[in-house]
Amino acid sequence: MSIQVTLQSRIFICQEPLDFRCGFNGTAAACRLKIQKNPLEGGLFVFINQSRTMIRLYLFDGHGELLITKKVAQGRFPWWNTSSAISEGSETEIMIEHIHLLLRGGDPKSVRLPPPWKKI
Repeated sequence: MSIQVTLQSRIFICQEPLDFRCGFNGTAAACRLKIQKNPLEGGLFVFINQSRTMIRLYLFDGHGELLITKKVAQGRFPWWNTSSAISEGSETEIMIEHIHLLLRGGDPKSVRLPPPWKKI
């Protein structure tokens, strides 16, 4: 199975930490309550735990829910603060390049990516 996230996919981050003991239902509830988006309408949702040692991706693909968690062996994930501007007027929406950088241990808040030249 492969997960495809295109340049046009909507990706939302939650600024505040999530308790990762919650499963599918708790994570879906966090999408609705903290990010204020319905996860069943599509999109990739990104969360971090309190100690910033794990990130979680939540995706509903039209058939079922996916939860992907990554834990770093050492160090912490960099994360956005609430005052950082992210993209296109939405405080919680980011680009797929930010996720690639974050998963590799980079600091996505220090990188400025050019906006797509045309919104699809």
